[in-house]
Amino acid sequence: MSWISLVLSFLGLWSNVRCDVNKYENYTLIRLFPETTSQLENITRFEDVDNQVEILKQSRGINDSLDLIVPPNKLDYVQSYAQNTNLTYEIKRRNYGRSFESPERVPRRRLLRGLNVFEYNSHAAIQDYLDTVAKRHPDLVRLQVLGTSYQGRVMRLVKISTNPSAGNPIIFIDAGIHAREWVAPAMALYVIHRLINDPEAKNDLNGVDWYILPVVNPDGYEYTRNSRNNRLWRKTRSKHANCYGVDGNRNYGFKWAVSGVSYNPCNKETYAGPEPFSEPETQIVRNIMMENAKRMKLYVSIHSYGQYLVYPWGYTGDFLPKEWKKLDSLARAVSDAIQRVGGQPFKVMSAGKWYPAAGGSDDFAFGAVGVPYSYTMELTDGYEFVYPEPLLRKVLPQFYEGFRVMGNQIRKEFSNIRNRKFAVYRF
Repeated sequence: MSWISLVLSFLGLWSNVRCDVNKYENYTLIRLFPETTSQLENITRFEDVDNQVEILKQSRGINDSLDLIVPPNKLDYVQSYAQNTNLTYEIKRRNYGRSFESPERVPRRRLLRGLNVFEYNSHAAIQDYLDTVAKRHPDLVRLQVLGTSYQGRVMRLVKISTNPSAGNPIIFIDAGIHAREWVAPAMALYVIHRLINDPEAKNDLNGVDWYILPVVNPDGYEYTRNSRNNRLWRKTRSKHANCYGVDGNRNYGFKWAVSGVSYNPCNKETYAGPEPFSEPETQIVRNIMMENAKRMKLYVSIHSYGQYLVYPWGYTGDFLPKEWKKLDSLARAVSDAIQRVGGQPFKVMSAGKWYPAAGGSDDFAFGAVGVPYSYTMELTDGYEFVYPEPLLRKVLPQFYEGFRVMGNQIRKEFSNIRNRKFAVYRF
């Protein structure tokens, strides 16, 4: 290569770095609030035909905001829309990109001291941690290789049990189907950490097996970690037409694509895929559920943000499942437990009342697999998808108290003692 080519190459790399640093720095985080039913209808119709305005969060009801990331050339458009529809307009943050953590190499001190559960860790570091805990706690932890992601990253299920042969009821937790929601894998990893290392967790493991998949979408997760440009990526990284990615939480094969989805492969947010379970990642979650359907009694998919705990149905807000009171009651007990230790309460409702969206994993678990309790848990509020790492040490233990309540309910309702009595009676 000539020296001229080397210089041009260097300039190109430098240009890419500068572009990466500056992409969101002039963008503005704007919230629009509906205060009446008619305003709520107007806010659901918001769209940007140029797809330059990024929707971070849809409004879920009156006084619940529509959160938008707006480039400078679209500020007048959003302001005019708010004025014409009488929506309350709030600028929450200017130069939104400055809230992103700078992409950087993992410091050497992190590599030397190992993984910290109160940090945002790479998929590779998480896998190394799982190897470590499985070796240190062979009496509690087993790892099951599930397959690989679209780009070939190995996905493994963590099985935590004091007696794997007992046929205990299973709680299945997954996280990170949406790439930008970093707090979700952090929460899943913290649950693993507590179940293995906390002496009081013996009670949480008594008669209940915990299956945990920390990162459902490792390709997208790593993509968001590469640079600020990619930090708000949501979907998988499969290729469809000339665009990338599918919204994994619109890709499950129960009432697929009947509401709240896009059929456009280039849609940044809610493309449902060319068919149900088009993604290897959602196929893996489906397989876990189907293989353990008889024992699986609770499913939780961890997301962010907004501090919501929602249950089926997600594909419609017109009606509820007949079991909705049980789902609602447990969700409120979880919220109460988190409040008692200083955490913020969850907003509890059916997912469809929140906003209808079909093809979600919670609906599939409940409606197709028959899991009695199924939830989507949206963690944290106030920082959108860029939740500050230093705050994890405070909030993760608070949220864990909610999982403890779930474990107690599953133990109480589906204990092995009850199953053994049933077996004696039957035979």
